[in-house]
Amino acid sequence: MDSEIRTDLALEEKERFEGTDVEVEGVSLEEKQSPSGIIKITIVKILNETGAKNMRKPVGNYITLENCRIDEYDESFYDEITKEISIQLKNIIKDLKKRGKIKGNKILVVGLGNREATPDALGPVTMNDIIVNKYVYAIAPGVMAQTGLETSDYIRGIVKEINAGLIIAIDSLAARNTRRLNTTVQITDIGIHPGSGVGNNRQAMNEETMGVPVIAIGVPTVVDAVTIVNDVLDNLIQILEQSTNMKGLSKVMEDFSEHEKRQLVKELMEDEAKDLYVTPKDIDENIQILARIISEGINEAVALSA
Repeated sequence: MDSEIRTDLALEEKERFEGTDVEVEGVSLEEKQSPSGIIKITIVKILNETGAKNMRKPVGNYITLENCRIDEYDESFYDEITKEISIQLKNIIKDLKKRGKIKGNKILVVGLGNREATPDALGPVTMNDIIVNKYVYAIAPGVMAQTGLETSDYIRGIVKEINAGLIIAIDSLAARNTRRLNTTVQITDIGIHPGSGVGNNRQAMNEETMGVPVIAIGVPTVVDAVTIVNDVLDNLIQILEQSTNMKGLSKVMEDFSEHEKRQLVKELMEDEAKDLYVTPKDIDENIQILARIISEGINEAVALSA
């Protein structure tokens, strides 16, 4: 387990089983495209405790929007991401209401994370553009190091005070694949579970701990340094395959399993580098854009649902 690379994305946990098309007991998967064909939408459903054990995540629904490359398209594409986030949120809220999970008509939108640490600032920055009214409340509680309070306790108190029926939490996540940094949005109806987010020492924030359903929206903003070195190793193997003199070495390395390769990478890296997380150089601008997209998606989704 020590050589496993941490990810908050259910889709990447599914990919541990040699691709998204492989069946995993207790898990279902559906793939489709947005109307333009640009955004890939994957819905991973963890159906039971067997699926939860296989996926190492709680039972629930995990919706992933991929290819949200805000650096490659013009601003008109932002509207499409916003619309898709809104559609998925509306669907989850509708389902929760149908199942009698939402008891009140007030919604608390929570921006998790540390505004002073850019990769962890997605939640707080998103709160800047949430439209609040008598049904929608927005807070950015900061982190325990700033407030001295356990975030989940603080939010639970607010939920009780305003009699909220639903929480929507926004958080920065960690990915296993570098191509998903700042290009992937995960929406789930199971809330925040321990280990999630860039500040991964948080307590659970879900229906069980909060007393109301929690919808979580996250974007991976960091990746483990081991992942980057592992990707370089994979590229090296491909180059060696094309070399007549070095083909034997590439064959030896090809026989390594993913687990063995990651263990080798960790053994070769300096101790100080093993626990590093890396973020893109344009993270400041990306956080601002992503926060605006997510806030607009939430505003549109809750305007008629409160």
